[in-house]
Amino acid sequence: MSDSALSVPTARSGAPLSHRLLDIVERSWPAVLILVLLIAGWEWACTALDIKPYILPAPSAILTAALNDVPGLSRHAGITAWEAFAGFVIGSALGAVLGTAFAYSRFLARGFLPFIIAANTIPVVAIAPIIIIWFGHGIGSKIAVTAFLSFFPLALNMMKGLQSYDRTVADVFHIAAASPLQSFFKMRLPSAMPYVFVGLKLNVTFSVIGAIVAEFVQADRGLGFVIMTTYRTMAMPKLWAAMLLSALMGILFFLLVAMLERIFVPWHASMSTDP
Repeated sequence: MSDSALSVPTARSGAPLSHRLLDIVERSWPAVLILVLLIAGWEWACTALDIKPYILPAPSAILTAALNDVPGLSRHAGITAWEAFAGFVIGSALGAVLGTAFAYSRFLARGFLPFIIAANTIPVVAIAPIIIIWFGHGIGSKIAVTAFLSFFPLALNMMKGLQSYDRTVADVFHIAAASPLQSFFKMRLPSAMPYVFVGLKLNVTFSVIGAIVAEFVQADRGLGFVIMTTYRTMAMPKLWAAMLLSALMGILFFLLVAMLERIFVPWHASMSTDP
């Protein structure tokens, strides 16, 4: 059967750049406004209520601590970002493979899924020391912890997405004598893409958490290491700077996945109804 016979338009023409920029501004300004008000209220409260820095440092103190160690924080943030990204890629790939296997094999789903769910319920702070013992004290163990934490959401969403294709469309593919690969890439996978990106959005946030927690357990670099060392010395403004950097990293990763979602599944209804 020819590929052209199964070709279905799944994307629409891109909007002009000016419209995209206006759309970004329209979506971003409420969050920016709330952030500015939050920082202003935070700064005022710390000054007016004389809150001690070790309890809650003012935003100005956090900014000063960050500016005083830009090279160090940048280096640690880069290490954590690499651990999170590598673990996200490995974990997502593993999750995609497992989800596909579970979607096509009821035996594998019923046989392995309960054990995967059980493993995923183990707190990462409990499993991280074991993984570090297995993989050593280098960056590889941090990536392994991150991959362990970030494969499960995509595995479930991939399985659900591949099982949620339109049965009427499946009948058309069957009548047209489509090959299994044609059915997968032209019917099942496009139908699964919204589910896939839900899993990826969860994975990308868990990846940052996994990297930070792994650095809590054993590390001599990374934002998790900075947070632990500053906690011991009560250097709270720098601790908050590292913590906010990790949050910013998670937001940027999430936005990157959301941008890829708009590129690959612009046809989905959620693309026009997202807040």
